[in-house]
Amino acid sequence: MWQIDLFQFLSAVGLDLLLGDPRGWPHLTRIAGMLASALEEIWSKALGRNVPAGVCFWLSVCGGMLAAYAVVRQVLEAISPSLAWLWDIAVVYQTVAARDLDSHARAVLVPLVLGDLEESRRRVGFLVGRDTGALDVQGVSRAAVEAVAESATDGFVAPLFWAVIGGVPGALLYRCANTLDSMVGHRNERYELFGKFSAIADDALNFIPARLCAFFSLLPRGFRYAIAVMNDAAKHSSPNAGWGEAAAAWALNLRLGGLNFYDGAPVEGPIFNKSGQPPEPRDILRVLRWFWGVAFLCVILLGLYVAKRDQSARPPIEFPTPTFSESSLTAPVLKQEYVLQPSPAPVKLHGQIIYGTKSTP
Repeated sequence: MWQIDLFQFLSAVGLDLLLGDPRGWPHLTRIAGMLASALEEIWSKALGRNVPAGVCFWLSVCGGMLAAYAVVRQVLEAISPSLAWLWDIAVVYQTVAARDLDSHARAVLVPLVLGDLEESRRRVGFLVGRDTGALDVQGVSRAAVEAVAESATDGFVAPLFWAVIGGVPGALLYRCANTLDSMVGHRNERYELFGKFSAIADDALNFIPARLCAFFSLLPRGFRYAIAVMNDAAKHSSPNAGWGEAAAAWALNLRLGGLNFYDGAPVEGPIFNKSGQPPEPRDILRVLRWFWGVAFLCVILLGLYVAKRDQSARPPIEFPTPTFSESSLTAPVLKQEYVLQPSPAPVKLHGQIIYGTKSTP
């Protein structure tokens, strides 16, 4: 339903590379966030902060966003099919965030290189959920590298994957589900039950894209780190978060993961590539190059799939078959009358019989 074609797929990616997320523009993520904030309070009061309330909350937010998209599209379709076609491009464009991820990572790097550690701590706080106030240079670098590695899936690969598989509604549903997970999918007293369904839904939608992200990372390297990436990814408590980090750690020979603090409490996470080097500021640029390589392969391979699908769905060219009537297949009869003239009497002349008239010698 409302599948995107190859031109829409490439246009959405191109708009993200060209525009990113301009501040002040309406954006699907912000709209979903505002709707979620309102509905969270409504469902909490109606059913309490439990799992059923969380399910109703998730369904109402995602369903509301999909319904709003469908209504707008139907109105535009009634005005002009071209407007509906452009609307689909705009929606898919707002589900990806490659340029925004690059901009946020570089915003951390600049003050870090200039020696403004406090500003770099503040800016990396926009990318990660851990405490950043006491991070040193290596800590800030590791946080930025891990954020880029993990966001390669939910910021680019996953929305494009669901746009290809489920059309515009698939991409929109993924972006809404990912937004809700970031808002309520936390393991704390307030959201342990209420946000459980949002976390499970996000895990389910990211299951294939997370592994695709690692595949795109390993593809140009001949899969020589495939076993190591799979083993390290399995150590993470999340079924998906470890794949991007493990792939980046082995591709860049970096030691990622380890101890982090959340609201002052220490949390010991898995370590990816124990033999790797601790991240430094220059590794932020290296992981960005890694990310753009993954993004490029993602666009190429998914784009080829869309092109193949469009070609298969296009009806074959049919040439008109000539028709023949029974009368046209009958050989024409020449209607010409032949009058048989009587043969002249033979004339005997000098021992020869000559047909014709008698002539005088």
